Amino acid sequence: MQGIELTVGTYTGGPNQTRGIGRAWASADGATLESRGQVTPFADPSWLVRGGNAPAGGELLYAVDEGPVGRIAAFADHGAGWFEPLGEAMPTGGAEPCYAALVGGGRFLAVANYGDTDDRGSLSLHRIEPDGSVGGQTHLAAFEGRGPHPQRQTGPHAHMVRESPDGRYILAVDLGTDSIRTFVLDPEQGSLEQVARSSFRPGFGPRHLVFHPAGGYAYVIAELGFTVAACTYDAERGEFSVLGEVPVLENGVSGEDFPSGIVISADGRFLYTANRGRDELLTFSLADPAKPERISTLPIGGAWPRDIALSPDGTLLLSANQRSDAITVFRLDPATGVPAPTGASMNVFAPACLLMREIEG
Repeated sequence: MQGIELTVGTYTGGPNQTRGIGRAWASADGATLESRGQVTPFADPSWLVRGGNAPAGGELLYAVDEGPVGRIAAFADHGAGWFEPLGEAMPTGGAEPCYAALVGGGRFLAVANYGDTDDRGSLSLHRIEPDGSVGGQTHLAAFEGRGPHPQRQTGPHAHMVRESPDGRYILAVDLGTDSIRTFVLDPEQGSLEQVARSSFRPGFGPRHLVFHPAGGYAYVIAELGFTVAACTYDAERGEFSVLGEVPVLENGVSGEDFPSGIVISADGRFLYTANRGRDELLTFSLADPAKPERISTLPIGGAWPRDIALSPDGTLLLSANQRSDAITVFRLDPATGVPAPTGASMNVFAPACLLMREIEG
């Protein structure tokens, strides 16, 4: 029976040895969601990245430890049971790493350090060793600057890192300075050089970005500004230009509201975002890619949705609800893109990141 395997990264409350990286299974129709295998102990694996095949067998998996002394570690996934650690977890040179991405043709890991003891975010680069383990740091790009928010922007805060769709640039989303920093990688030296910086309005607080599959457009969710910015992307220069913003909160901000996840359908027709605090799931039509139009808002079925993810075939959306210790499942209407809850859910302590792939059984 075909289904979907989930790999779940969580917060653990520090080095809690009974919590870490979990495995689950969902039926293809989203009606069933259940835990499988044992939890692999690792402190605060709040972001996960899948790699290629490990030379000794299994698929590579990388996890950040979002602690005050950041770390990044490698594991081999043999398809069942726990994830086998590969080598030692490497320090990232910063605090609270919250995102990582394979770059340079899979030869390096780039890690977004949200902050450090001086409240400065940074971008850490690590070489992947021949056995798939994480090597020592080859470069640390320390950021400078601040924004107007009195608590969240007293310094730079890297919140996401990824390659551009063509692999030409490495892009770091900096919540603290309302910008996206563009780097080029020197693969021989294992070093980064910043070549551009795209700015957003003061107090925007960019968190994550996604690219339109057709190219030319990108969408950036504002954790502090409560909007999604539609941008053009200059692939030659690695620069973003804001076309406009659409709100993700109705009736203004009230209390504790923090937009979080953003994903786009593989065909580029729909964009989905989540709001923590109001605990909502929003759907936007991209009939005009330059002007996202909100078409639905509904309860996400849990508290504090930190991450949302689409199934490989694009028929399901899952939400990692950190404060209600649960994952919830939605089925997407193929014509309208609007989600509907399937009723399936699974208890897991403080889920923060979801990876999915199709499997048999």
